[in-house]
Amino acid sequence: MPPSSPSTTLQICDALEAHARERGDRLAVIDATTALTFAQLWQQARARAALLGPRPGRVCAVSATSTGAFFTDVAAIWLAGGVPMPLDPATPPPLRTAMTRRASTGTHTCQPWKAVLSVVGGTYRPLVTGGEPPTVARKAHAVGLGRLPNSGSTGGGRTVAMFASPMHLNGPFEFAARHLLLGGTVAMLNRFEPRAWVQLAAALEPSWVFLAPIQIRRLLDGTDPHDLRTALTSAKTLMHSAAPCPPEVRARLLKLVDAHVVAEFYGAAEYDGTFARADENHPGARPIPGALLRVVDATGSPAPGGQIGVIEGASTAGMVCHYAGQPCTAADAWRTVGDHGTLDSTGRLTVTSVDTTGRAIVGGVNVALGRVHAVIAAHPDVRSCQVVPIPDDTYGRVISVRLTTFRPLTAEALHAYCATHLRPAERPRHLHINAPDQPTVEETDHALSM
Repeated sequence: MPPSSPSTTLQICDALEAHARERGDRLAVIDATTALTFAQLWQQARARAALLGPRPGRVCAVSATSTGAFFTDVAAIWLAGGVPMPLDPATPPPLRTAMTRRASTGTHTCQPWKAVLSVVGGTYRPLVTGGEPPTVARKAHAVGLGRLPNSGSTGGGRTVAMFASPMHLNGPFEFAARHLLLGGTVAMLNRFEPRAWVQLAAALEPSWVFLAPIQIRRLLDGTDPHDLRTALTSAKTLMHSAAPCPPEVRARLLKLVDAHVVAEFYGAAEYDGTFARADENHPGARPIPGALLRVVDATGSPAPGGQIGVIEGASTAGMVCHYAGQPCTAADAWRTVGDHGTLDSTGRLTVTSVDTTGRAIVGGVNVALGRVHAVIAAHPDVRSCQVVPIPDDTYGRVISVRLTTFRPLTAEALHAYCATHLRPAERPRHLHINAPDQPTVEETDHALSM
């Protein structure tokens, strides 16, 4: 960003104030119990910012409930000059404190506007995003967001984007924030329940919908097909992301929704990605405008077309991402999260694997395997443990743990310990406990509450 440009924080604050002034009675955020207009969001955020006090450039953790109160907190942090870092409300206090402290190290010339937890080497690290402000329409428009009607301020004049994924995930938070800052209405439920989601969608008639594959499966399995089809009638785009969508789930969805409506986004917090609608008759997807993607071999050199390699991304639009404590890097620097794929001769990317060392994607949530191992190994009764991700029809991957103990340990006791020290996606679904003076405990399908 040129030095003469207004700061990212100032541009965000100006956008929020302009929406409050020009379309103050238009709904900004809708949740299960509350609806906030842009004027109300602005007023409440200003009051909370005054309580926060000035926090220029400071990363501030915020519990990411899918509610209007969460977006009021986020807006207040922006108004105070800070950088919001949405965290899972179930994040244990020691992890929350450690990540907030780590995110506060160093200074940023890239003017970050958000921070999220990323997985690097089996541990969590805060990743800040800066450079191009989120008030720029490039990325939102690339996926069908942020396009507002020409007339009207409420009712039919609003453009509703509906989210079902937890707001501590980078994708839902980023797309919701971009849509809101462009003047659109964000709708969500704090707890995803298929029938409640269908009822809300039928009432609000969203034009844009974000779903993780696990949520699509739950909607298909837990609601009447006619009701689901009716709830999605208004959608111009139904985008799935956060994890690879199983082919059978996508096929079932396409029996209810037109192919030109269903779309897939692939990307990471570290780089922009690809977007493709289901009616495109080509494998893979093209990068969105402003995104560069390449596939490299083991030496770091670009791989020949069609050869599987590591996916790397960079930006031509000025978007900058870097881990907290590291210097701000150039927008056109190549970054990777370790995913694998192929590029064809036309530049279309096909993702072949998102299995990377030290990370598991459980129901769309990135899990740091090193942290899970460290927490379970710290249990006073555990002598040694092995933590591995394994395939699962519902969640894509789940955590399996094999451990030996110093003394007898029940599965119930270990699950109670994990419920206190681990987030839901991190908790083991499969257990093998080998303890002295007790039969081997083998639990193959412990329910996860996500």
